[in-house]
Order: sequence, then C-alpha cells, then structure tokens
Amino acid sequence: MITQQTYYASGKLLLSGEYLILEGAEGLAIPLQAGQELIVSDLPNHEDVLQWEAIIPSGIWFSGTFSLRDFHLLQATDKAFGHRLTEILTAVRKLNPGFITSGGIKVKTHLNFNPEYGFGSSSTLIANLARWAGVDAFELQKQTFKGSGYDVAVALENKAIVYKLQNGRPQYQKVAFNPDFAQNLYFVYLGKKQRSLDAIKQFKKKAAFTPSDIDTITAITREITTCRSLQRFEHLLKEHETILSAILKTLPVQQQLFSNYTGGIVKSLGAWGGDFVLITSKQPPESFKKLMKSLGFKVVFGFNEIVAKG
Repeated sequence: MITQQTYYASGKLLLSGEYLILEGAEGLAIPLQAGQELIVSDLPNHEDVLQWEAIIPSGIWFSGTFSLRDFHLLQATDKAFGHRLTEILTAVRKLNPGFITSGGIKVKTHLNFNPEYGFGSSSTLIANLARWAGVDAFELQKQTFKGSGYDVAVALENKAIVYKLQNGRPQYQKVAFNPDFAQNLYFVYLGKKQRSLDAIKQFKKKAAFTPSDIDTITAITREITTCRSLQRFEHLLKEHETILSAILKTLPVQQQLFSNYTGGIVKSLGAWGGDFVLITSKQPPESFKKLMKSLGFKVVFGFNEIVAKG
C-alpha cells in the first residue's frame, strides 16, 4: 500500500538558443506559472493494474488501464496515446526495475494549460514520472522524447536557466530573469502546434551553421539574461533572428506574419513555425491585445501574466 503522492512540474518557454542548443550553444529558458500535476494513489480491490486519467482545462481527455506486469494497454479512450504511455512507462521500469510491480495503482494528471500551446506537456510528465520512480529525468527524456532536455531542466527546477549540452550531457545554471521592461514583453500564440521531434529532424536535414554561429548565439543568450534596456534587448532579439533565419533558410516570423507591425520586435520561440512568439511593445496591454486580435491572434499573454516568479 502506498500513501497518496503528488508531484508538480512547471511549463516552459525557450527565449534563445533554439535548435543550436543541440549543437552546444547556450539558451535561456524560463518557467511558467502553468504546469502539470501528477497524483499517485492506491486502487483498492484491483490487482496488478494501473489506471490512468489525464485532465486538461477542457476536462478529461484520456483514460486507460494498463497491466502492471508489462504495461500492456488493456483499454483506453485514445489507443495511440495509450500505446505511447506504454512506451514511456516501459522506459521508466528499464531505468528502475522495481518500479510499481504489483498492487493496484491509480495515476491522475492535471495539465493546467492548453496542450496545443507547446508549454511542455511532455517534459512536465517526464519530470513528474522521474521523481515518482526515482530515476534520472534526463535519461528518461532521452529514451522517450529525445531533444536537448532544456524543458525537463525547467520542469525540475521551476527557475529560469541558461542551458547547454556538453559532450551530450545537460549543463545548466539557474539565473534571475525578471527584466525591468517585463511589461513590454508579450507572448502571442500562432495557432499552430509544432511537433519538436519533426522540427529537430528538419533542422538536422537542412541547417548549415558554423562554430562562430554557436559562439554568437551563446553570447546573445548571456547578454539577454542581464540586459537592462528594452532597446538593447530588441537589438539582441533581432540579431538572434537574423542568425537563425540564415541557418534555417527561413524568413524571420516578423517578415512572414507581422510585416506591418512596427511597434517592436517579433522573435520565434523554440521550434520555428508554430506555438508562441515573443513580441515587444510599448503600447498599453489593452491596445496591444486589440491590435493582435485584429491581426488574427487571439491568445496573447503579458510576461507577468504567465512567467513564474522565482
């Protein structure tokens, strides 16, 4: 018998570095107020069964039952996701052979943001599972979702971090990132969920970069973390976009979708082409959000509305 256990991990946004983190560049990632909770409890009168229920803001979106013996999917409302969970749970047990081998277990997850936003539904799940099972979260992430692991680091720490890979291993340090011009920063949803694995594959396929690009992005990341001037911050964002645009052979998002916006800088976040962008503006929040709505972007958050303080 186990007592009820609760784990929580925060969502994330990646402000700099993007794909080049995979190649050794440093990137700045920040934690969000939104995140995911995982609650584990006993399931009385059930032998060797794991029941899973996943809740998002709109309600229950998945429920399923698994055999504890090998995490075989017995029934599910979404078989594709159920089989994905089987793969993840199998990876957990590979790292910890003693992980829930008998009894009846119930798991309930609460994701308090729209899973389409790209805030880290997968990384928060991996962080919570790793804590529960007592395994290395980065190794679990590597075996299941790949990627650089910066999102898992934010989920574990709930702090802003400067992150890099050194010889393939995660290296990061916690930093304070609450700029004096936070009220001038907005996150705007483009309405297109970007699959990180697909984006990474495309990057590996067509990107061309130099060691100088890695060094420059690292230098930009470091300066962003300590920048005190909005004007300088905007200059750094623009330089970052220019470098990634050339590497990815893709027009910056400001040219693609915000060509008529002259009130600040628009920067892609994370995987280019979807999820959120960072936009700077000196307009009052109401005016800026009205402008974005007129351009067709209905989901807009101010920095202080969604970024976790810590």
